[in-house]
Amino acid sequence: MSRSKWGSRSLITIAAVALALSAGCSSGTNNGKVASSTAGVEKEKPKEKVTIKVWTNTRHDLEVREGLIKKFNETNPDNIQIDYKVYSDNYNEQLKLALNAGKLPDIAYYTPDLSTADYPLDLNPLITPEIRKRFDKSALTAPPTSKNGELDRVFENVTTFKLVYNKDLFKASGLDPEKPPTTWQEMQQYAKQITASGGGKKFGLGLPIKQSAFWRYYVTYPAVVSGDIYGRDGWNAVTGKYDFSPFAKYVKWWIDVNKEGSVFPGVGNYDNDMIRAQFSEGNIGMLSAATWDIGVFNDQFPAKIDWAVADFPTWAGKVLGGPGYETAGGFSINKKTEHLKEAKKVWEFMISDEMFVTLAKKGLGSFTNLAAQEKSIQPVDRKGSAGFVINGKSTNYPVAPLLDYSVLNPPLKVGSIDVKKASVVNDVMSELFIRGKELPEIEKGLQELGDAFNKLTAANVEAKTVDLNKYLQPDFKPLK
Repeated sequence: MSRSKWGSRSLITIAAVALALSAGCSSGTNNGKVASSTAGVEKEKPKEKVTIKVWTNTRHDLEVREGLIKKFNETNPDNIQIDYKVYSDNYNEQLKLALNAGKLPDIAYYTPDLSTADYPLDLNPLITPEIRKRFDKSALTAPPTSKNGELDRVFENVTTFKLVYNKDLFKASGLDPEKPPTTWQEMQQYAKQITASGGGKKFGLGLPIKQSAFWRYYVTYPAVVSGDIYGRDGWNAVTGKYDFSPFAKYVKWWIDVNKEGSVFPGVGNYDNDMIRAQFSEGNIGMLSAATWDIGVFNDQFPAKIDWAVADFPTWAGKVLGGPGYETAGGFSINKKTEHLKEAKKVWEFMISDEMFVTLAKKGLGSFTNLAAQEKSIQPVDRKGSAGFVINGKSTNYPVAPLLDYSVLNPPLKVGSIDVKKASVVNDVMSELFIRGKELPEIEKGLQELGDAFNKLTAANVEAKTVDLNKYLQPDFKPLK
């Protein structure tokens, strides 16, 4: 079976290597007796402790990773100490501060900012045949963003995006708990019904846009099953242009349901952790969720409710795109680290079978590591796991170009917002939502956003900072 096909996932059995310990070694013999002496032998000086700093932005798996890191720190023979830090809310800001101060960590969870900072070491020389046997092919393929085919991280996560819903609230509201909404119009009606019967304490929906990145989870990825996407983050890999216009109707939908009072109160004041905690308490009917939320609702905020997982509803009742998933994430090594030898050993530990299998058994994700794949899906032990399975129709959407925003100075604007970072897409959606715009104004704003990104892309091509051919997929189809 091909390891690059998710439908034929299988475990690679790694044979245990027996280390034979030689006995009876001696420096000489006398009448058949072992002669031993320590005279003149100096004791080897203990190795000086080397601290390797590792930074990440993922908190959901912190307990498991910290436990394994503690074990590594106590048992590794090289006297390496891992200093592991999580910055879940301000990761990019911390990276920029460290970059400006010349104090970037030895290993960091990848973000595009690291590439623009010329941070990642090319990992291709470190990918041994043994590592290739342990990972799906997609994990070890250099992304279009790479320079000259360099591998900046081993892609470790397989993340799917789904709708989670509270079956108890469905039942209490007169809805069939076995029939999640199949269209956005139906989801709007369900949300109204749940809120109406909730006595001012239960609400149909939640929207955690205090972290504006979550528009990606509440608009962009939910739009895939309606056939509105031909690439990630507004990029159309078929036409080679950015187009945010398909998202207008979804932003307007959120404005409407919020005005109707169907969204948990305080939109813009709560983050994803806060809203997931409310869902687990039984106060919210429906949320967008990702693979890692299996662990969240089983461990971090153990759900006090009966909940289930479903595909996102379609806009018009017809499935025109495969449920979206991403192969992403992974740790990069700082090419300028002062402790390259030790950093490589820590990186090998971070991509070990032990690391991924332990995370998978806890339901903390689905991984490209083959030893972990089967353990990522445990419907009996981990509630909700089965709903996040990648199936034959699941689609990995093409990545968007990695743009250098500094090629245009002053930056382009969409309304009052500068187009100088990728997150501007979410910032524009937040502004349109908060101002409660009508559909024509939303369409205009997103059209301006697309125009700005296409001008920026053209400037990158002219400046030779982007090779557009790497990002084109003329034959891409969202539904297999």
